Amino acid sequence: MWVEGPDAGRFLQGVLTNDVLRLGSGESAYALLLTNRGRVRGDMRVVRDGEEAFTLVLDGRQAPTLAHALEEMHFAEHLDLIGPEPFELLTVGGRVPPPSGIGDLTLPGLVPMTTDVVAADARAALAALGLPEAPVEALEALRVEAGVPRFGGDLTESSLVQEAGLERVAVSFDKGCYLGQETVARTQYRGHVNRVLRGLLLPTPAAVGAVVRAGGREVGRLSSVAVSPARGPIALATLRREVGAGDEVSVDGLDRPASVVELPFP
Repeated sequence: MWVEGPDAGRFLQGVLTNDVLRLGSGESAYALLLTNRGRVRGDMRVVRDGEEAFTLVLDGRQAPTLAHALEEMHFAEHLDLIGPEPFELLTVGGRVPPPSGIGDLTLPGLVPMTTDVVAADARAALAALGLPEAPVEALEALRVEAGVPRFGGDLTESSLVQEAGLERVAVSFDKGCYLGQETVARTQYRGHVNRVLRGLLLPTPAAVGAVVRAGGREVGRLSSVAVSPARGPIALATLRREVGAGDEVSVDGLDRPASVVELPFP
């Protein structure tokens, strides 16, 4: 999706959590759109194309909802909201951008030490790079190991920013006001959240949605699962804050306990 016009930067600065006005041409930032109560409506990458032009890279499942929300927030600003338009995304190992002419846009991947290539044809971009294709499960394992939450699973419309640890990567605390800012700032400086995204080392593979229990009490549910080549079965779950790294918990369907770890996985 594109936001273009004299008020494009000011508009995005007032509705997104990160500081988009500090971006130079070609730079990008990860940002969230919140409700006025500080709950997460969705996430995106914001790329500055020029002084008055920005590209928003959205997950296809969120795009219609987020585009509608931005339209509703746009009143008298001098700007155009264009799209959303579909694209394909190729994730490449490493931080070195692909050669020019490969894809329409490159930006840092959500998974650390990767680069995302926006392209009309991801397989053609892969062929042009001359790289072997890895199975999608490999990228999912890297995402879970890094503790990168995915909207619709680890991150939902009921989530607070600090529950997923996104205040470290998606929020500017010195840029001024934005939608939902009061809740984020109050939680950061005066309070705490009651649930936190954690990693789990599982004894055997488990299913998304499986209940996690501590002392017989439900403390959360698995929201992402993967099999790591280095660590074996792993998962993400938003757990009650009293359940911390080093604790053992039970997972419904498994006959042995799982271990809780801080994210990213050690």
